[in-house]
Amino acid sequence: MITNTRDRIVEYVTKNRQARVHDLVGFLGLSHVAVHKQLKALVNSGVLQKAGKPPLVFYTLVSKREPSHAKPLLPKAVQSVIDANFLSITPEGKLLYGISGFTYWANLYQKNQPLLHLAQKYVKILEQKKEYTAREGWIDSTVKLKSAFPKCYVNHLLYQDIYSYPLFGRTKLAKFVMHAKQAENKKIIDQIAILAKPFVERIIKRFDINAVGFIPPTVPRPLQFMDELERKLNLALPKIDLVKIMAGDILVPQKTLAKLEERVINARSSIYLHHIAEPPFSNVLLIDDVAGSGASFNETARKLKGIKIGYNRIIAFALVGNIKGYDVIRQM
Repeated sequence: MITNTRDRIVEYVTKNRQARVHDLVGFLGLSHVAVHKQLKALVNSGVLQKAGKPPLVFYTLVSKREPSHAKPLLPKAVQSVIDANFLSITPEGKLLYGISGFTYWANLYQKNQPLLHLAQKYVKILEQKKEYTAREGWIDSTVKLKSAFPKCYVNHLLYQDIYSYPLFGRTKLAKFVMHAKQAENKKIIDQIAILAKPFVERIIKRFDINAVGFIPPTVPRPLQFMDELERKLNLALPKIDLVKIMAGDILVPQKTLAKLEERVINARSSIYLHHIAEPPFSNVLLIDDVAGSGASFNETARKLKGIKIGYNRIIAFALVGNIKGYDVIRQM
């Protein structure tokens, strides 16, 4: 009877291309509990796949994939680095970590390249990153910022990680940030906050920070990434209340601007202090999710120092950012 029920479910899904529990309850004349039980077994056995979240959950047949060719075994040290750092996100939104994500990426974008060669190249790039990584773990991009702006008001620009690698694209953290913002995914933001908090705490201690400000977002969303990140970091410091306003007739996000000069104008005209009578904190930490040009940091720091906030030091910290030259990051 069980096998017959499962066969009938597969027959229904094959014919209709999809099924919900409600559909199958009517088709089979069984209870919701009984149908859920059969569907769970079919998903676990790899016959069906599940998509969506209650109340909209659909079941479809698992696509038949060509058998994968045998891949060369990777040295343990190489695989360990990949497992710790690599992430692929499929078009369906599945997170593939480590070697499974790396293999997926290689099959999709580098079909003619041996996996071992690509893996060794990836490990070499991560080794090179150590050259500009401070012993505290962050990446110092202050020199890059000072070369971009004739007058730099930020004393230090620090990243948790860089935005992307040559050939391999966005880093694991950059992918997390991008999809957490676009999908307004609290679960991923929680993960990001857990990863970021030790960096932020070390910065606070190292630079004797006594106030923090979060660069406000431009694009309105029901769930704002920066607001959620602020709550999850839960820093025991006074907050400098920064706001972003629409200076012109329409809202122009920084990410849409290609020129550095345009981004400076955008940041200067849209970021303000909510309350002008802020106490004169001497060492201030500014936090943002992504630093492309650094214009938002520098213009915010200019305004703060103009009214004697951060008069000693202003430290800027971004989850991810560029390390060489000026490169427009538009994907956020």
